[in-house]
Amino acid sequence: MPEHIKKLLLKMKQDLLKDLNKDLKSERNDFDTDIGDFYDNADVERGRQLFHLLSGREREKLMLIDDALARIEDGTYGICEDCGKKINRERLKIMPFAKLCVACQSEVEKQSAKMKEIQEEEFTYKDISIGETEDIDDNL
Repeated sequence: MPEHIKKLLLKMKQDLLKDLNKDLKSERNDFDTDIGDFYDNADVERGRQLFHLLSGREREKLMLIDDALARIEDGTYGICEDCGKKINRERLKIMPFAKLCVACQSEVEKQSAKMKEIQEEEFTYKDISIGETEDIDDNL
């Protein structure tokens, strides 16, 4: 199974990078030739452009793909990073770069939702406090 998944991940990465290169070529055509030559001659600049073209989601997906490929190489692919149990094959077919089993992922999502709720409550409390303070100052 890891070999099949590896091919799938490499294809996903290739497709993502191909789309990015298309975007980069399109962006280059918007500049005059002097600037285009600068991009052609500077590998560092090309890397920077690719980085900026990546949306946050694409960047994260590329990192997840690279991480999954590394886990295949070191023999830890398909093992949950939290509990150490095997990740269900069906989950890996749907999400080949999954790092957590369903139970651990569910727990992470619950904790994340709780933190978001707490942050929203704190933000609301701060808004009320600021408003009340201004009212008190007006009455003095």
